Amino acid sequence: MRVLYLCHRIPYPPDKGEKIRAFHELRAIAARHEVDLFTLADDPADLAYQSELRRYCRNVTVARLSPRWARVRTLPYFFTHKPLTIPYFHSRELRRRVAAAVARHEYDRIFVYCSAMAQYVDPGWDIPVVTDLVDADSNKWAQYAAFTKGPMAAVYRREGRALREFERQTCQLSAAVLVTTSREAGLVEELSSGTAIHAIPNGVDTDYFRPAADRTSDVPPVVGFTGDMSYFPNIEAVTYFAREVLPLVRRSIPETRFLIVGRNPSPRVRTLGEIDGIEVTGFVADVREHLRRMHVAVAPFSIAAGIQNKILEAMASGIPVVCTPRAAQGLSSEAARAVEVAEGAERMAASIVELLRNPDLAYARGIEGCRRVAAEYRWDRSMDLLLQVLETAAAQTSSIAAAVRRS
Repeated sequence: MRVLYLCHRIPYPPDKGEKIRAFHELRAIAARHEVDLFTLADDPADLAYQSELRRYCRNVTVARLSPRWARVRTLPYFFTHKPLTIPYFHSRELRRRVAAAVARHEYDRIFVYCSAMAQYVDPGWDIPVVTDLVDADSNKWAQYAAFTKGPMAAVYRREGRALREFERQTCQLSAAVLVTTSREAGLVEELSSGTAIHAIPNGVDTDYFRPAADRTSDVPPVVGFTGDMSYFPNIEAVTYFAREVLPLVRRSIPETRFLIVGRNPSPRVRTLGEIDGIEVTGFVADVREHLRRMHVAVAPFSIAAGIQNKILEAMASGIPVVCTPRAAQGLSSEAARAVEVAEGAERMAASIVELLRNPDLAYARGIEGCRRVAAEYRWDRSMDLLLQVLETAAAQTSSIAAAVRRS
């Protein structure tokens, strides 16, 4: 089977959430089928990874995307009903090359990763489309609006409404739609009933992330957070923890340190590094070195969707996790019982203090989390489900395309 795979960011290296899932999908599909990858690169450094992707793909096509000009390109669309996400990820070059490839090759499937890439699919093409929304991004923008004040709240609210309609149209043109959790599946069902929706969870590489043998308890206790620190929900999470939760923890255990690990720390995050007891690392080559320093991992999210890879990676590393209910909502019921779920700063601080004061409890919670992840969140298991959907996707595209042409 020949598959055309569309992805909004070059899916390598697999070192952040969106790239991790895309890479594992691409690799799994390429193991059984011929794949042509069409993608965008908003970081010039990512262009160096094309050779890695050619190990899996028959052809790799990458179009450059300038974040600055992409933002400028969205401005004329602000007073329309279109989501700004679409012009942001638009490339004339990529559209031309996708169309040329479809005219030249007989593709059996088009795989769309992220709703923004559906703009590159012509509804008139008689090719079944499988779309991985990952999460319902329209709901995420609505969450942004709820936690933002001033003019940006209106911008986020508008984007949520516009993207919801675009997601609905994307679902209707897809033979099958994938998301990461049953919650996300419910959100998609609300906007497009009758769509074939499949919840396929993220996984974690348990060979790469595993409990460290050299973690010691004779150092000041470290509470840690990992993630892309330019990402709005991550910024909100660490800011909340640093200003509301950490002082309560340090009231009981004054030597506790908060470690913020991740690329591109925003000015707000860098400012947190000026607070006593907080370390902001910026980019790190190997996150496992910093996971080994952590006695507790936290996911203090007020804004969250899908499955948090940072939680899975911490659990696979044998680190006890304390998180908010919103952060835990993407986990299975069994996995959720292996983390400490705490609502509010006082309860979160109390859970952390209990784990820091009781190493045996922390160890037991960490090992239980590791066991649950190994049992439920293996990439091979998730990718087997994906391949089943891809290979059996209902070939209903002909009737859909005909209906679109008549409208």
